[in-house]
Amino acid sequence: MKLDRVVGVVGIALAIVAGFLAGCADTGAPLGGYEDGTYRGIFADEDAIQVNVEFVLEDGVVTEASFRHLRRDDDYHLEADEEPYASVVQQYQEALDHLVGADLQDQLTDLYHPENIVTTQVDGYTAATLRSNKILSAIRDGLNRGVYSY
Repeated sequence: MKLDRVVGVVGIALAIVAGFLAGCADTGAPLGGYEDGTYRGIFADEDAIQVNVEFVLEDGVVTEASFRHLRRDDDYHLEADEEPYASVVQQYQEALDHLVGADLQDQLTDLYHPENIVTTQVDGYTAATLRSNKILSAIRDGLNRGVYSY
């Protein structure tokens, strides 16, 4: 009697997994990959820090990437033109640009070590080191949300 229940539960679980895999195949996305299209994602920390990205994937390669919004406060934002804020924004842009033309899954790990990919220097700003994990979080949010537009 107990063995019949176990077999029944295992059968149901296998049917669910098979249905999920079949659903993945119907999207045209490679198993474990992402569909071609435009993605949008955000990182937000209360009202203080906001990073909003948009990127296009084609066959797993980022073909375009841009910030829709980048802001920490009134001085530190995407349109900042005074130092040191303009250089901090440039660091963020360099990190995001690093992904363009590359396989997303291969290049995402580079963002854990922005010092290897960002050349813009920043002087006189506390915590001037780029926090590329915010970009990572925004990209992962976009991937988790799925394609924004085809």
